Order: sequence, then C-alpha cells, then structure tokens
Amino acid sequence: MDPEQSKDAVKDFLRRCIAYADETIARKTESGDDSEGLAKWIAYRDYTVYALNEVENGELNHWFD
Repeated sequence: MDPEQSKDAVKDFLRRCIAYADETIARKTESGDDSEGLAKWIAYRDYTVYALNEVENGELNHWFD
C-alpha cells in the first residue's frame, strides 16, 4: 500500500469513528444517560475530529512515509 492509500484508509477509519461517536452521543442524549459517560463520548469524538483534521491538513504526513 502506498502512502496515499494508507492515509486514505486512516481518514476513512477516523470518519467511521466520528460517525459512530455521533450516533452514540445521540442515543445517550435521548436516553438521558449519565452525563459523565456522555462527556467521555463527546471528548472522544472531538479528539478524533482533531486527528482527522491533522491527517487531512498534512500535519501527520510523516506518519505515512
């Protein structure tokens, strides 16, 4: 797999993680789940969005050499 394919695979994975987190956050919000659990999912989603942005912006290109 060339570096660009690897980068695309990581971006796809991170997008799937974000979508899963968004779905989980929505479910937990609707069910009135504990705020601590919800906060953890929100933090996970936010950090994953940040990581995706770093990959997309090329800040982590050295990981794919």
